[in-house]
Amino acid sequence: MIFEKIKKNELFRGSLILFVLINIGNLINYLYQIIMARMLGPSDYGILAVLISFTYIFTIPTLAIQTAVSKKIAIFNATKEYNKMGGLFFSFLKKLFIFSLIVFILFVILSFFIIKPLNISFWLLVLTGTLIIASFVYPLAAGSLQGMKKFSALGWNTLLVFFIKIVVAIILVIFGFKVYGAILGFILGMVFGFILALPYIKEIINAKRDNDGTKILTKENSLIFGSILVFVFIYSIDVILARVFFSSEIAGQYAVLSTIGKMILFSTMSIGNAMFPISAERHYAKAKTSGIIKKASLYVFILCAAAVALFIILPELTIKLLFGSQYLEIAELLPYLGIAFSLIAFLNILILYRISTDEFNLPHLLLIILFLVIEIILLFLFNADIKQFTLAFMFSTIITFIGAFIFVRKWKKSA
Repeated sequence: MIFEKIKKNELFRGSLILFVLINIGNLINYLYQIIMARMLGPSDYGILAVLISFTYIFTIPTLAIQTAVSKKIAIFNATKEYNKMGGLFFSFLKKLFIFSLIVFILFVILSFFIIKPLNISFWLLVLTGTLIIASFVYPLAAGSLQGMKKFSALGWNTLLVFFIKIVVAIILVIFGFKVYGAILGFILGMVFGFILALPYIKEIINAKRDNDGTKILTKENSLIFGSILVFVFIYSIDVILARVFFSSEIAGQYAVLSTIGKMILFSTMSIGNAMFPISAERHYAKAKTSGIIKKASLYVFILCAAAVALFIILPELTIKLLFGSQYLEIAELLPYLGIAFSLIAFLNILILYRISTDEFNLPHLLLIILFLVIEIILLFLFNADIKQFTLAFMFSTIITFIGAFIFVRKWKKSA
């Protein structure tokens, strides 16, 4: 009886598939972080952590485009309009490739101005910048898989991206390329991920193209892009500012703790990825969607509670097993980061749900921009030492969570 209910529960089934496959990928990704931290040491790993934070910013297009494409594909998939899916895919591919080249050139120019404060090689920044192109193209394939609810293919593809990344990075670092090799792993992982996803969306690739409804710069897509842009800054700005405020050694140690904390966020993203196309499709069919967000929130709560409990009970053991004893100096701060990233995980679920049901609007975007500004202000005001900095980051996420919860409740009552 219970097994039959689980079988019929589309959200649970999709979440479980993505949770298992994507989190195996996340495990490989964290093995990458662990191995790089051990091979490079705190100073070079601190540089890599800042560059990885830039890659999070570069992958804003990945998340925004994947979200926008997934929603459109989910709607077209409900009526099996493959011709419109094909038009969407190839129209986006052409426009985004050209746009990504322009953004890459702008980043190269920007690199001249950020070399000194970050103390990072210009050519290393340029190499990291090439990830921009891959970040604009890859989400077309991933978003198509997500929108068609091919969760297994999406999970395996994500797993493959992480696997290629770690293998290439380890080989190149062994041969002396250091941080350059670690970044090249990122780039090649995404490129091969895109190519190997194409056979699984052959219905889209082979369909006659209908370009109706393929505009990128729509009001809806602008809100999606803006929300994800702010959201990525919320969970990645701490590492960048730590690099500015503290020594390379302390910044590298903090980067490790932040990386462990982000495990909570990235682990729960699989639930949001499964929830999104299901709620979008049901909303389009004018069916109830409130049960979906409730279930998704419950799954996220269970995972976050378990992780935070582990960080509180065994912080030193967690860090030592993953990254080694050289990062234990600030182990006491891990529970604070666990709480912070758990609250950010809930914010992610809320944003995705509101976007999927066409309920995310400009006031919501302005609200999360305000939360980001509050976070940055607190981090600038409280950076006398790394503990104060960490507490400021945690309190900014508490403010964000409470503010978002109150705002949504008031907005819902007035709607």
